[in-house]
Amino acid sequence: MPDNRSKRKYIYGVDLMRLLFIVGVLTIHTSTQFTFKFSSGSAPFLFLSALHMPMHFTRMGFMFVSGLVLFLNSYRRPMQLLNFWKRRYFWVLIPYFFWNIFYHFLAHYPEKILTSNWWLQYWHLLIHGSGYYMYFLLIMLQLYLLYPLLRLLLKKTEGKHLQVFFYAFAIEILITVFTKFVMPHLSTSNWPYLLQSYGMFVLTYEGYFIAGALAGIHYEAVEKWIVANIKKIFIAALIGIPVIFAYYFYNVNLLHLSYSKAYEVHQPLIVIYAFIVIANIFYVGHLYDQLVVSNKHPKFVAFISKAQKIAFGLYLSQTVALTILDLILEQVTTNSAWLWLIWPVATLAVIAFSGLLCWTIYNTPVAHYVIGRPLNQRNKWKSTSHN
Repeated sequence: MPDNRSKRKYIYGVDLMRLLFIVGVLTIHTSTQFTFKFSSGSAPFLFLSALHMPMHFTRMGFMFVSGLVLFLNSYRRPMQLLNFWKRRYFWVLIPYFFWNIFYHFLAHYPEKILTSNWWLQYWHLLIHGSGYYMYFLLIMLQLYLLYPLLRLLLKKTEGKHLQVFFYAFAIEILITVFTKFVMPHLSTSNWPYLLQSYGMFVLTYEGYFIAGALAGIHYEAVEKWIVANIKKIFIAALIGIPVIFAYYFYNVNLLHLSYSKAYEVHQPLIVIYAFIVIANIFYVGHLYDQLVVSNKHPKFVAFISKAQKIAFGLYLSQTVALTILDLILEQVTTNSAWLWLIWPVATLAVIAFSGLLCWTIYNTPVAHYVIGRPLNQRNKWKSTSHN
């Protein structure tokens, strides 16, 4: 596939894609709060659980756009590995250390804190990435470590990248078949942690990272194909939404999976569905790119440009808003009809609160490091880098 990316200084559509995936992640996490306000097994509980299924593209899209941005920025440049690791780990490790200790502090306050046991628990959070949605940062740390190998693979297979994509897609399907149908019947107690907790393991998402990397390398070619086939891709998404919704009940009623296992993100059909929805979001990014270039709706463009700069921060700080929401929901009776009215309002409130918090942090000296961004340069709304 030809690559003409050097002719374009900046692809604005990537900004919107990243923002949409992050907002989607916050939406599904808010939905989870409401799911467990209904009695387990009740109709509302099952409905909200099933609704998780068509929303699962958000995590996969997050992985896809991470691979895209990584290779869009670096693939054509000479690799300076130590500088690459220094920059990437700097902007991930500071938020990783900070938000883990911040949430851990709040979770145990006013109990005994800063004790030896407290620090051991904090260390456990760091090495496992198992708390407060920090698993994504642990995965990013692994991805950056493997970046030179992935880059070498794609360099060595230039001219065969389409085959690489199909192999990666097939492997992703096989991984989910294994984790869903085989792994539950195996004794994994002696397996390494990342293999037991495969949701924390970077290779579990290899298909999305490689697809994103290839999209970053061949952005124009991928964009052209999606634009030419968008009607078919859109129809596939419309069909996929009810199918993937019903898939949850197939898991519960026919496969007899637990409620939580039934809506797990690592499932073969979800892989296919996620790629379809990601392609649709890619097209939305294409439309946005055209909008920016046409100089239409400058206020909307300025808002998106600002919002995407704190997208990573939205993810990092979401637990603050979700914790406040949880305290509010404690005052609402289980199975109350009010939950249906509160749900959409709460979703918008979680996103808005997280956005305002991150924007404040983004504009505060020193504090901006904890959302993985340099201090905001006011009045410069146009980006120059996707980093």
